[in-house]
Amino acid sequence: MEAKDVSETEDRAEDPGSKTKGQPDAAQPDFPPGGQTPGPTALWETLERKFLEYQQLAPRSPAEQQKSLLNLLPLFLKAWEHSVGIICFPSLQRLAEDVSNQFAQEIQKALVGKPAEQARVAAGKLLRWKGDADVDQDGYLLLKSVYVLTGTDSETLGRVAESGLPALLLQCLYLFFVFPLEKDELPESDVQVQRMFVQMLLNICGEAQGLEGLLSGNELQSLMIATTCLREHSCYFWKEPTFCVLKTISKAQNVGVIQYLQAMDCIKISLQNLSRLVDTLPAPEVSEVVSLVLGFVKDSYPISSALFLEFETGEGYPLLLKVLLRYDGLTQSEADPHLEELLGLVVWLTTCGRSELKVFDSITYPQLEGFKFHHEASGVTVKNLQAFQVLQNVFHKVSDPILCTKVLSSIRTMWSWNARNFFLLEWTLQPISQFVEIVPLKPTLVQRHFFQMLEALVFELRYVPHEILRKVQRLIQENPESLCTLVALQSILRIAGGDPLFPDIFRDSGLLGLLLAQLRKHAKILRKSGKKEINPGVQDTERELTCVMLKTVVTLLKGSVRNAVVLKDHGMVPFIKIFLDDECYRGASLGILEQLSVINTEEYMSIIVGALCSSTQGEIQLKLDLLKSLLRILETPKGRAAFRVSSGFNGLLSLLSDLEGSLQEPPLQTWGAVSTSQTLDLVLHSLCALSAALCLDPVNGDFFRRTGLFEKLAEDLCLLGCFGALEEEDASPPSWEDTKARPFADLLSAAFSSASLLPPKIQSCLQILSFLDSMARGTLHLRRDLKDAPRTRQELAVDPQRAEPGSDPQGSFKQWPDLEERTDDSDAVIMQPGVLCIMVRLLPRLYHEDHPQLSREIQCSMTGHIQSMVKSEKNRQVMCEAGMLRTLMTSCHKALATSSSPLHSGLIRIFEKLASQAIEPDVLRQFLGLGIASPPSAAKKKLSSSHVHGGDSGCPGSQAAMPVPAEGSAVALGDAGPPPASTQALRPTGPSQTSTSTLQTALSLISMTSPRNLQPQRAALAPSFVEFDMSVEGYGCLFVPTLATVMGASTEYSVSGGIGTGAARPFPPPGGLTFSCWFLIGRHSAATEGHPLRFLTLVRHLARTEQPFTCLSVSLCPEDLSLVVSTEEKEFQPLDVMEPEDDPEPSAGRQLRVRCGQLLACGQWHHLAVVVTKEMKRNCTVFTYLDGQVIGSAKMLYIQALPGPFLSMDPSSFVDVYGYIGTPRVWKQKSLLTWRLGPTYFFEEAISMETLEVINKLGPRYCGNFQAVHVQGMGCFDLHPVIYSLFIRKKLITENVAEKEMTISCSAVPVFLLRNCAGHLSGSLRTIGAVAVGQLGVRVFHSSPAASSLDFIGGPAILLGLISLATDDHSMYAAVKVLHLVLTSNAACDRLMQHIRGYQIMAFLLRKKTSFLNHRIFQLILSITGTAELGFGPSVITNVGVFQHILCNFELWMNAADNLELSLFSHLLEILQSTREGPRNAEVAHQAQLIPKLVFLFNEPGLTPSKMSTIIDILGCQLRGHFSLQDLLRIGLFVVYTLKPSSVNEKQICVDRAPDPSLPAGSQTSGKTIWLRNQLLEMLLSVISSSQLHLSSETKEEMFLNLGSDWFLLFVQAHVHPSTVVLGLKLLLHFLSSPSLRGRFKDGLPAGSWVERSSEGTDIVMDNLKSHPPTPDQSPCLLPGFRVLSDFLAHHVHIPEVYLTVSTFFLQTPLTELMDGPKDSLDAMLQWLLHKHHREEVLRAGLCTEGALLLLEMLKATMNQPSAGSGDGAWERTFPASVLQFLGLVHSTYPQDPAWRAPEFLQTLAAVTFPLGAQKGAVSESAQNTSSPKAEAEGDNAVEGLQAPAESHPTRKQLKEFMQLLLREFLLGAPNPKQWMPLEVLLEASPDNATSQQKRDFQSEILLSTMEIFHVMRGGHASTLRGEEPQPDAEAAAAPSLANISHFIQKLVEKLYSGMFSADPRHILLFITEHIMAVRTSHWPWW
Repeated sequence: MEAKDVSETEDRAEDPGSKTKGQPDAAQPDFPPGGQTPGPTALWETLERKFLEYQQLAPRSPAEQQKSLLNLLPLFLKAWEHSVGIICFPSLQRLAEDVSNQFAQEIQKALVGKPAEQARVAAGKLLRWKGDADVDQDGYLLLKSVYVLTGTDSETLGRVAESGLPALLLQCLYLFFVFPLEKDELPESDVQVQRMFVQMLLNICGEAQGLEGLLSGNELQSLMIATTCLREHSCYFWKEPTFCVLKTISKAQNVGVIQYLQAMDCIKISLQNLSRLVDTLPAPEVSEVVSLVLGFVKDSYPISSALFLEFETGEGYPLLLKVLLRYDGLTQSEADPHLEELLGLVVWLTTCGRSELKVFDSITYPQLEGFKFHHEASGVTVKNLQAFQVLQNVFHKVSDPILCTKVLSSIRTMWSWNARNFFLLEWTLQPISQFVEIVPLKPTLVQRHFFQMLEALVFELRYVPHEILRKVQRLIQENPESLCTLVALQSILRIAGGDPLFPDIFRDSGLLGLLLAQLRKHAKILRKSGKKEINPGVQDTERELTCVMLKTVVTLLKGSVRNAVVLKDHGMVPFIKIFLDDECYRGASLGILEQLSVINTEEYMSIIVGALCSSTQGEIQLKLDLLKSLLRILETPKGRAAFRVSSGFNGLLSLLSDLEGSLQEPPLQTWGAVSTSQTLDLVLHSLCALSAALCLDPVNGDFFRRTGLFEKLAEDLCLLGCFGALEEEDASPPSWEDTKARPFADLLSAAFSSASLLPPKIQSCLQILSFLDSMARGTLHLRRDLKDAPRTRQELAVDPQRAEPGSDPQGSFKQWPDLEERTDDSDAVIMQPGVLCIMVRLLPRLYHEDHPQLSREIQCSMTGHIQSMVKSEKNRQVMCEAGMLRTLMTSCHKALATSSSPLHSGLIRIFEKLASQAIEPDVLRQFLGLGIASPPSAAKKKLSSSHVHGGDSGCPGSQAAMPVPAEGSAVALGDAGPPPASTQALRPTGPSQTSTSTLQTALSLISMTSPRNLQPQRAALAPSFVEFDMSVEGYGCLFVPTLATVMGASTEYSVSGGIGTGAARPFPPPGGLTFSCWFLIGRHSAATEGHPLRFLTLVRHLARTEQPFTCLSVSLCPEDLSLVVSTEEKEFQPLDVMEPEDDPEPSAGRQLRVRCGQLLACGQWHHLAVVVTKEMKRNCTVFTYLDGQVIGSAKMLYIQALPGPFLSMDPSSFVDVYGYIGTPRVWKQKSLLTWRLGPTYFFEEAISMETLEVINKLGPRYCGNFQAVHVQGMGCFDLHPVIYSLFIRKKLITENVAEKEMTISCSAVPVFLLRNCAGHLSGSLRTIGAVAVGQLGVRVFHSSPAASSLDFIGGPAILLGLISLATDDHSMYAAVKVLHLVLTSNAACDRLMQHIRGYQIMAFLLRKKTSFLNHRIFQLILSITGTAELGFGPSVITNVGVFQHILCNFELWMNAADNLELSLFSHLLEILQSTREGPRNAEVAHQAQLIPKLVFLFNEPGLTPSKMSTIIDILGCQLRGHFSLQDLLRIGLFVVYTLKPSSVNEKQICVDRAPDPSLPAGSQTSGKTIWLRNQLLEMLLSVISSSQLHLSSETKEEMFLNLGSDWFLLFVQAHVHPSTVVLGLKLLLHFLSSPSLRGRFKDGLPAGSWVERSSEGTDIVMDNLKSHPPTPDQSPCLLPGFRVLSDFLAHHVHIPEVYLTVSTFFLQTPLTELMDGPKDSLDAMLQWLLHKHHREEVLRAGLCTEGALLLLEMLKATMNQPSAGSGDGAWERTFPASVLQFLGLVHSTYPQDPAWRAPEFLQTLAAVTFPLGAQKGAVSESAQNTSSPKAEAEGDNAVEGLQAPAESHPTRKQLKEFMQLLLREFLLGAPNPKQWMPLEVLLEASPDNATSQQKRDFQSEILLSTMEIFHVMRGGHASTLRGEEPQPDAEAAAAPSLANISHFIQKLVEKLYSGMFSADPRHILLFITEHIMAVRTSHWPWW
């Protein structure tokens, strides 16, 4: 168990038995020698064992028993010591009983029978430690043992009390206290004994049983009387223990004790004793004893009031008063415990009573809010006024400050118990009111304490003691004592600032006027006396009083305009200014001026700015105080406006300029007395004032920027002396260890650290940069102390309302907005971008030559910090508007230009990020000038040498991917999206600085021009816009004033608003209307917020009425993302939060709702159009379009004529129509909605779908009024964010509705006016534009990214320069990527490229750098062309220039590596074969002259057949997609070029052999040429006959005529290869299928037209034409087509395909159907043709006579061929038979066809049938040298003479039979001689070179055949005429008519007469006679 001890730790440390005092242990137990001391458990076990032995011993004598017990005690104490006070002894109670009995016996033995003094000595000797081992220590061991035992448990303590020991101990205490020792002080051992003795008594008093033992005798009475008698010889050392024991007995609150004290009259005797001694003894001693006695009274009062009554009857109150008055005049410590205790007991006595005090309510009003008088008694209340009068009398009578303050504290303690106590005392004894009158007589400490109590009365009790305050005011007025007046006024100051009620109370009481009069008096004195030296060690009460007066006036002015007017009326301003020069009065004087600024801010600003400018250099504190005051006023909008008007900015900058050189090391002599911290503090407060003036004040910000004050501020900061000088441009950059710089925040924290090791100048620089950084964030004015290190955003947000000491947190000034309310997507919000530009200006000056590494680290760290600040798009745009890029170029030119600079990469990234948003052209020019420079000559030589030695990085082996670009520097170069974040790896280092800088510039341009906004199907630059952020203020809109004015009949014209000179614009428009706008949604509002996106709200207001009405609204509902168009008339009124959330249902036919959420994408620009078409009556049709597509339509009611419920209006009235785009202020509602508005249009008619397509195609960057693009409709307004102006509201007051748009209280708020682009057009009046309404939630941004700014500085020329400077494939790829990005996003650049012939230049540059080309660059070029993403979107050629001059520059690609030409050919084929876009691409390809360029490729030596096939396929696709005669001529020209000279027989060349790659495709000796020619001809045939190409007959005719007949005939020449002949013949006959062309071909066409036509407009001249000089102009030579064709075909009669082709032509069958016919024999071919030909076409158009002629000519040529002796199967014999058989079959099928009777056919047939011997010139070329067979000798027989010779062709007989068949058909079908033309043709037909004999033989044969036909017709036999036997003839015809017979005989006679008919005369006479008889018989039967 643990013993209880008052000072247990000290007792154990100072125990006499411990070894620390050198005292040996008593009676050590028996332990083994040399062993360690056993542990506590072993000791307790040993003790238990020995105690059992002690109990088990036989009864012994008392002495032995005592000795045995004493021997156990050392072991017990040792075990207790080692157990840390924990006793583990089972026989503890038995041991306690024996030890206490033994100890009681020893004390009785020592005290019994001895006088008091001797007994005192004996008792002390018994208990004292002797210090000698040989001396008996029994008493000490017993004392210590009992001390330990009494500290255990109550049971053990009871055993001790039963021994009678408590009374003995109390008796000993009495002896020790009453009888002092002669020594001055006790030895240490006695002190320890005293502590154990007293603690033992205290332990006994804590138990009831022990307490009863103390009351068993009169020891307690004696002890109390002894203490109250205050014997002079009492022991001083035992006084405190004695009082401690008595107080313990008192606090026991035992009934027995009370009864004992009452029975013994202890209280009464004590009071009597004290009354006698109170005047003789010291007050503290008396007070201590009185407190002891009152302690017994207080402790017993809860049980019994007997002792309290004894105290009252025993004159206790007078005694208390005497005792307290004894303290007056004594020099005492402030903390006197006896006095404190006594006063506490007196205060307690005030609560002792039987009943509550009764008082009347007498409260004077007004009272403070929250005051309540409690009539019910709650808590401790005062009941004993007699006791309180003791305190009151003491305060009245004494002057001791400590006693008075303690009395006042006691009274205040009573108030704290219960507020009712004040009223109970004040309404009975009026102590406070009386104290006011005597408080001037009291010491200053008492006065302060009293007025503090008065303040507590006001602040804690919330009670205004009017009467007491009037007395205090009277005290101030009388000023009996200056210090008292000062204290009273200070109290009034604190009271006045406690509640806004007090300024009115003290004004009405006259205190304000009193103070102003006193201040005027003091100001006059101060002005006369001048500025005095202030002695810090001397207190000047008057100065303090004046200062408090000023502060009181300040407090009375706060929040009270009436008080400020009172001060102003008193004319106190000049006098207040006098106090500014004195530092003591300055703060309060500034406070007065600040309060006066409420009624006149301009006057305040003039005073402060003037004081700042007139202050001297040494008046640092004055400047700081003025700046702090200025900061407080700048928190209000009026203060910021007055600051600008009063030249406050110039004043602050002049203040900073005065600090020039103050931060130098060492500082200038003039600043030697000013510390660096003071200077920085002044700089901080100056910048704080600037920050506060600029924060949230657009007017000041615009003024500061326009007047160049940001630049002035930067210059002033540079002159402070801590910043370094600018580095020279030509200076070599210092070395820089490539180590990672510390974060900027860490450097700033180190600069503000008290243990900073930074150099002083650098530390000052960092602190100023910290100020500027906070200023840029808009938080510097919240930071008022230089010691404040830079805080995070969260820390700042917790403490946004820091105020100066003494300022009113609930004052009238508007507190700065909480930083948490400033929402933005980025962590850092740039509020002052101009300040960030200042930091950039200071960046080069952060370098200090004496600390190069640290300076570079700071510069790099700051660069990284600025880079992190511009991560968000909004911050980038804000910085662009502030001119950050120009600042970078001006201030950091060297770092930007030097790639080795550690700042280079960071600054480049910053520049790239900003330039992607907006950059001025001249700044971009300067930036590009850093990297685009002519490479030095050494670099040129190196580059050229690398080319010579094969250093080609673009070869197939260099296809490694380009390194990923750094963040903000470039994109993944195959991607058109925004640039991703990556590493520094892309910035490659090359051998040449020029190449590196060029690549760096290209990569920077890639980053700048990469589109940040992806539109569907195209990448577009972000347009200028107006942004509305509803999370800041909850509103923001564009107000469109005076859209229209509906005027009455007698309304004055002057009321009409708008601009222009026309009439007022009517409304609603009679024909309908259209609203169109571009918008982007950044963030949707939550559905629960219910904040719609309001595109347009039109409002109308009828004059002389109150309520306006909305008539048209277009909005996007946030709940379901529905587009809502409404024409319902609704009251235009503020949102009422008390209304139910569900809006009422719209009127029927008044609303269109279309869901479009799936069509909207955040971060993407969309085009919205609402077209309202007016119909009959009041109906209309509303169409809604999104991105050019209709998303909804409905029939609705049109806008009604008048607003709201009005049906008519007064003739003198008018209706004003205005609109809002966005959320107006009346609908203010904070939400997450953020959206941007681009160009917006409003037309007064319903525009067409085509017009909308034009608007949509122009995109959001178009900023015109469509006059140049011929869009229908006249716009009412056209708003473009790019065209805006900044105005002040006063300039717009002329608008008659200015108050509607500007619902802003401050008249100096800037206004962004978006001008109406249609305002200058003729017509009715138009609105001036739109006004941006919203201070923080509306932002206007003018987008001018680098891609568009390039147009103003050369544009394409710069991009081409990058290509020209490329030194490897990486730089080339980057340069082309830049061009790709710019051309893709900027259409103007493409126009400029065309203007300067940039694509031709680019092609030239690429040819110069062909070695750098690779597949990635090729893909980029395809992307520029627009055809890169085949299969993923439209493959339309969008860039014709790139396609024409680069892609179609095949010479460029043929020389490139990696076989890029194959990829190119494949790509061309794909885009031309596209089903959807192929024709369009072909049209572009035609414009690009694709075919001439491709044809020119055929001369390339390395062109393989596969490439040639691909090229031919491309040619075919091109002609099919877009047919052009010029292209056809180009191909035809080349095909002619492939023909061999006539001296070369192509029939001997093998076409199928492997081509020789060393020879060009057009080589004159290569078989590949023939193959190429055939491929081209086949392609032309397939194109012309293609079903895809629907050519009209006119077109075909024009095509044929342009080529000319000679072009076709060139391919059927005798020396041409048979395959070419077949193709050429097919091509020719395809055209000749047209009858008109056949006729012209037959008649003859001019030769050489294909040469003339193909040379028009082209520079391509073939090699075989170059060798001939131009021929002089000659008349065209007509070439008879069929004649030449038949001559050429005579040389190709051995080719069966020729026969088939001609036969097909003869049958009028398309040649395309000959593709799948048999190829084995001519018979099979012709038979197949007869089965496949078009019978209907033959029946309709007839057979082709020219085809028949060609067949006959070929038959003739074949029959005239010399016999080769190859037998009957030779083609010379089989082909004619097959042809004749074919003709016979055709004739049998179509016998009546006119072709058979055609003279040309008959003449040709006759020529073929003509005797062989006559055809001397008609043999083939191979048989020309052979002699003709000799003609047979003419005999008498005519028939024999006409027969062919023996060697004639075997088919000649068949031919004659065919001719006789035809002749028979002719004669049978001729009813009269007029139709005998065929016979006449046959008779006259003969070759030109035939002899007369040959003609006579041929005609004789014809005539004989005719005679036979007539003979047969008469019924005879034909053989009769020839002298043969008649044969039976089945055919019988009608007899010929007389006319026919007569005509034939006449013809026969003519031939006989002319000698052309040689036959047997007998036969002739017989024929004539026979027919004469037949005629006579039939016509004249009588004859």
